[in-house]
Amino acid sequence: MIKVLIVDDEPFIRQGLKILIDWEQYGYEVVGEAANGIEAIKELEVKDIDLIIVDIKMPEMNGLELIEYVRGNMLNEVKFIVLSGYYEFEYAKKAIKCNVTDYILKPINKEELIKVLSAFKEEYIKQEQQHIMQKINDKVIYDRYLNEIMHGKCNDSNLAYIKRYQNFSSELRYMIIEINYSNDNEINVSDGEKREQQLIFYQNVIEWLGEDFYNVIIDMGQSKGCYDIGFIYDKRLAKENGMSENEYILSFKTHMKQIQKYDFFIYIGQKVNSLEELALSYKSATVARLFSDFSIENNITYYDEMAKKKELSCNAGKRYMDYLIHEIEDNNQEEIINCVDKIYASFREHKINLDIIKININYLLCNLINIAKELDSEVDQEEVMQYISSISFEQMISRGSANHLKDFSLAFAEYLNQLRQNSFQGILNQIDKEISEHYMEKLSLKYLSEKYYINSAYLGQIFKKQYNVSFKDYLNAYRIEKAAELLKRSDDKIYKIAEKVGYNNTDYFINKFVQVKEKTPLQYRKQFCCR
Repeated sequence: MIKVLIVDDEPFIRQGLKILIDWEQYGYEVVGEAANGIEAIKELEVKDIDLIIVDIKMPEMNGLELIEYVRGNMLNEVKFIVLSGYYEFEYAKKAIKCNVTDYILKPINKEELIKVLSAFKEEYIKQEQQHIMQKINDKVIYDRYLNEIMHGKCNDSNLAYIKRYQNFSSELRYMIIEINYSNDNEINVSDGEKREQQLIFYQNVIEWLGEDFYNVIIDMGQSKGCYDIGFIYDKRLAKENGMSENEYILSFKTHMKQIQKYDFFIYIGQKVNSLEELALSYKSATVARLFSDFSIENNITYYDEMAKKKELSCNAGKRYMDYLIHEIEDNNQEEIINCVDKIYASFREHKINLDIIKININYLLCNLINIAKELDSEVDQEEVMQYISSISFEQMISRGSANHLKDFSLAFAEYLNQLRQNSFQGILNQIDKEISEHYMEKLSLKYLSEKYYINSAYLGQIFKKQYNVSFKDYLNAYRIEKAAELLKRSDDKIYKIAEKVGYNNTDYFINKFVQVKEKTPLQYRKQFCCR
């Protein structure tokens, strides 16, 4: 229904308008009335109104003043139809200038009013459809930006776009909703059906959230076969509904379960304090999914509870597990083999049951994933998960299967070693780019180490190992080569060239140039001029 406010200082006209036509029949609902512009503003402040039918001549605040006030001071996208018994050109001109929808002369003719309302409704529906399409397009872009933040690509552009649409509180959790297509009745579900059900679930969550629909996204994941829904739990959502966190999530699950074709699982990441930290909550929700078989309850898995349970249950063999983690990180193959033997000997000696063995293995895997993540924040988390999931855990976990854990541990140690090398190479590539783009500025190891979060002394070591010269000498040589190009191609004075390549002291520049080229800048230039 299109919501209408009637504004006229004459009560009988207001009443007459209300009974002149069957408003509901034409798709309208009269939700209020006012005697002047001031009363109309009060109505606008508390009611959603689409159309105001307003008289021009009224005391205190007339119709044109009301229109100008609303246009200049209120966010309402409200439309106006103007009524007047004083058909004068100046009034009509001012009304047109205020971009009113139509202008009706008193006394009001029923057929004319119906004609104007029908035309307005047609345009209203068209604009609503355009608005819906725009919201859909905006949401698609929003989901893409939010997915980038989730996967660790958190930059000013992404954050600014997200914050334009949703103001998140300081207590968030990322929730992965995984639709379960693996029940006994539905053995083979096509990709088309899975995608369709994902979109249906997505729309249902949007309806559940109402104005907060930006808290749900299509989780694009890192693989083509991802049919998850992403839900950003915000403490504000529960608070506004007078619920605790657990109550809100259970209420959400219960509601969705009643309207969904398939069952589903919810994996809840750790609590974070800002949108900038959302990637951490997403990754922990992914870890919760990976290990949910051992802790799931009511199809809801909290990363926090799972981690706490593991911490309490890992006393047996935990010392050996910590030692194994350390040796895997160091890629110490001999000690890895010895440590695995000790772990399984401990399992047998203490007659540890299968559940405790699973917990110990999960403890190992959680730590290894975190090490991979710390080595490279851009590491493809899904790739790590798929790599680990490809291991036969039933064989690894079973008693007497130490060889499987050895094979996995040795392979993962090599994986971390390769990841470490790639990570350092990535940093060096970034620094090489910094030099090529900003060699004329004040570059230093200290500045670069702070920018890329690496110890300056260690950065200096890996840089020298890569280029066989110190950072300072490499930068100096790069600047001198740029200066040599300028000497050959331009008539700039020597001091100007020195400044362009990053030297404030001309004498110092000349000394460095001589060290590299074995001649002064002037001599170097002359040798090309004489050819």
